[in-house]
Amino acid sequence: MLCYRKHSLFTKKYHIFKNENEILLGENITKIKYTINLTPQTIIDWSINQKTKQLNGFWLIWNNKQKLFLMDAMNCNLFKQSLNGIVTYGKYQILYEPINSISHNTFGQIQQLVKMRYLDSGDSYMCKTIQKSLKYTDEDFYYQFEILKQLDHSKILKLKEVYNTNNQYHFVFNYPEGGSLVDLIKSKQLPFQEVKLIIEQLMSTVSYIHSKGYVHRNLKPEHIYFQEPNNLETLVISEFELGCRSIDFQNKRLTYRVHGYSAPEIKQDIVTQKSDIFSCGVILYKIITRKDLFDHESNTYDEKMMLHLINQSDIDIQYQNLLRMMLQFNPELRATADQCLNIIHQLSQRTPYFSRSLDKTHIDTNSINNEIISINLIEDQDELSENQEFIQGLPTIQINRRTEMFY
Repeated sequence: MLCYRKHSLFTKKYHIFKNENEILLGENITKIKYTINLTPQTIIDWSINQKTKQLNGFWLIWNNKQKLFLMDAMNCNLFKQSLNGIVTYGKYQILYEPINSISHNTFGQIQQLVKMRYLDSGDSYMCKTIQKSLKYTDEDFYYQFEILKQLDHSKILKLKEVYNTNNQYHFVFNYPEGGSLVDLIKSKQLPFQEVKLIIEQLMSTVSYIHSKGYVHRNLKPEHIYFQEPNNLETLVISEFELGCRSIDFQNKRLTYRVHGYSAPEIKQDIVTQKSDIFSCGVILYKIITRKDLFDHESNTYDEKMMLHLINQSDIDIQYQNLLRMMLQFNPELRATADQCLNIIHQLSQRTPYFSRSLDKTHIDTNSINNEIISINLIEDQDELSENQEFIQGLPTIQINRRTEMFY
């Protein structure tokens, strides 16, 4: 691969050599003039042809001076692709144009999500912009960059490239064409199997994140997307701005945000991987009921009210049990991601049946009117005997292995 550097009287040709750690520019492999380290701290700017909008070169900082190296469009694109997600780029405005704003919020610093079009190909991407401030510095930027490089998973929104400009940081991701989980929840009531499909993917991804020694710390429906329209199997997680390695909790300055999906211990500056599980439990409740479990404005936590909502709401008993495991206020008693997955894999949509834990007062005998109601009893004869006295109190009963009640 060749590049050229124009001087006032002549043009110098350089071969580009790239290994795992460096970019080398020279007349040949034994005569190298420029050596560039492949680290996130290395900043490269790109040059485009203003007429064609195609790449035609790159800028390097060498001895505190910017130097331009020209290339043909095809090789320049290939060179850039080999550096995406490895080094940091400078100005992004020459490569992208904004389409529309996705969201805009403030948590101590301004963040903005914008749908962008890559000028060369016309492909769409999502750009997250964060203003530089005392609360989000170069250290935070490169820390998040490193997390996204380490977490390479099909269910984590793919980072394409990052930019560090004078006043802002920019993270460019593949654009999730299927929209967000927020949009899906607003659009319809999800049936049992679709809820299972979503929570299974979510917990599987969280399990992967935890296995790598990280905590997400900011899970909520706004940060969960779908890569393809009308395809719930393409769930992806985003927003690792607050992500952190577990081993860094004690020695890294951590920013905490308490919202309606945060675990209660975060208010006491306590964070573990179990904090993500609590957030996933609140998300699951939201998916099932389309309601908030906690007040997002006051950030108050009422354990008794939470359990009341789980028990009294129209939630399948299997999901109720899972929610109780995920929403334990004591992190020590809270389930792990893998324990949740084991339960989720066993979930199945089925006809309700009597069991020892059934609250019999919930059945209203007055509502049995001109209808046939089937009750599938457990095979255990002891349980059949236990429920028989209750069943005989109903208007007219015939009891077999399969029990039918009719008025």
